[in-house]
This record gives sequence, C-alpha cells and structure tokens, in this order.
Amino acid sequence: MFIGHYALALSAKKIDKLPSLAIMFVAVQFLDLLWPIFILLGLETFEIEVGNTALTPLNFVSYPWSHSLLAALVWGMLFSAVYFLLTKNKKGSILLGILVFSHWVLDLLTHRPDLPLSPFGTTKVGLSLWNLPVVAIILEVGLFLTGVFLYFKTVRPKRKIAYWTLILFFLVIYAMNLLGPAPPSVQAVAWSANAMWIFVVWAWWIEKE
Repeated sequence: MFIGHYALALSAKKIDKLPSLAIMFVAVQFLDLLWPIFILLGLETFEIEVGNTALTPLNFVSYPWSHSLLAALVWGMLFSAVYFLLTKNKKGSILLGILVFSHWVLDLLTHRPDLPLSPFGTTKVGLSLWNLPVVAIILEVGLFLTGVFLYFKTVRPKRKIAYWTLILFFLVIYAMNLLGPAPPSVQAVAWSANAMWIFVVWAWWIEKE
C-alpha cells in the first residue's frame, strides 16, 4: 500500500481534528519512515526481484524491526505515549497509536507472506492482494478517494489549491509506481523513500494558520 495509508490519515480527521494532518501522515507511514533508515544502516534488507508480486518488484527479505507485528505494536505505543506527553490529548494519542499500527494491517492485506510476527521468530504472514492487481488497485484507490472526501468535508482546508495539488501528486506517483520500470538499485529505493517527508511538510503547509 502507498496512498491507502494516507487515506486513513485523511479519514482520521473525522474522529479527532486536534492532531495535525502532518502528524497523522507521520503516524500512518511511521513504519515506512523507519524502514529506509534501517536499510541504510544494514539492520534490514530487501531485493529488487521483478515478478516478486504482480504489483511490486520489491522482495522484502528481512524487516523485523520496522514491519513485524510486535514492532508495529511497540512503535504505535511509543508514538502514542510521546504525543500524549507533549499534548495531554488522550483521544488524539490513542488515535495516532492506532494509525501507526494500521500500517501493518494494510500491509498484511497486500503483501505476500513476508511480514514477520516478531523480530525473534520465523513465522511470516501476508494475504498477497498484490497478486490480484485489479482488486488491489480498486481497493486502494477507493480507500484513498474516501479519505480525500472525508477530510475535505470535515476540515474545509483554507489552502484548497495546495490540498488538491497534493491529492493529484499522490495519484500521479501511485500511477508511476504501477506503470514505471523497476528501481535501478536497492540504495536508490532506500534513499528515495526518505522523500516521503515532503508529504509531511506539504500537509503542515495545508493546515498552517
């Protein structure tokens, strides 16, 4: 999943408006923000393997510290605790913790069985929706457009051009990922993945007073 994760951040404003969209973007993609760092540090590994699934050439060989079930639960609790300590917003902190963990749940739907249950075991799970391209694309785009609608109706962003430009940018990148060639190297993927912070800054700008 890519835009599917951001769909939950956009939809979450319907539950609690206090956490900024920028923080919600960080929450839903927190595991993927950690992942490239762990790759570059040599803590986790992946390979580029065309045909690994119908929708992605990435073979996630080992990513127990960012994407195991246990790690996702721990990261979610830590994220929630830090936000609560800084804001005292209990409802928002619980919501953010759930958003962090939601990343693993959506990955469970799409990934082949490569998601470990813990960093200390060998059992891996995944429902392989990426091998059903039409179903996966309809589900993800539908989820994203629902989030786009809910956010717009709930927040009514003042910077509408910035908002709709971001939405268009998400869809263009999603299409490029589906239709473009395989990445040139592991290092290129790891470094480029850090560019997701741009979306966080963009979300901050949309809601900036």
